[in-house]
Amino acid sequence: MNSSLRIARTLTFPGAEPTPELPPGLLVEFSGDRETARLSSAASALRRAQQQGETTAWVQPELGSLYPPDLAEAGVDLDRLIVIRVPASFGTAGLSKATEMLARSGAFGYLVVDLREVSLRLPPSWQGKLLGAARDHGSRILFLTSKSSGTESVGSLVGLRIEPRRVRFAPGRFAIEHHVLKNKPGLPFSEATEHRRAPWGLR
Repeated sequence: MNSSLRIARTLTFPGAEPTPELPPGLLVEFSGDRETARLSSAASALRRAQQQGETTAWVQPELGSLYPPDLAEAGVDLDRLIVIRVPASFGTAGLSKATEMLARSGAFGYLVVDLREVSLRLPPSWQGKLLGAARDHGSRILFLTSKSSGTESVGSLVGLRIEPRRVRFAPGRFAIEHHVLKNKPGLPFSEATEHRRAPWGLR
């Protein structure tokens, strides 16, 4: 099965309840082993950021599985989303460097960094640079990772780690529960539940 088809079947549509608001100036991680929940929550976060007037970007490996039509159906304005595909030859260092350059520019209020297809912990030096840029410009940097709740975060400087989990409650209807796994600043963060409709063909 090709990556486009896989994402097309798993990305759910936004519902009435919002994905939890992500505070600026923090490194945030959406982790878990469920494609649907992470991508759906990331799409909702992007949509809300755009509605608030933020400029947005998505960074991923060159052969990453992002399927833009799904984001469009989830309410993301593709004309206002910059997608950066980092060549495989640059490896994870390239992903980190590309994200750092975007964050330091101050031109983007919301960055999504897709690390689902790589297994790594970001070097502390890069974490520090990204966190500094996020604080300087009041931006949000969101990492998407593939890992279970019992594993370590992508980095020690990640301030907020959330595991979105999908729960089916009716044919074609799902709830996405956002479980907080890490909250270093001790933010008053509620574990919101979001109701969604599955894509056509997924029941």
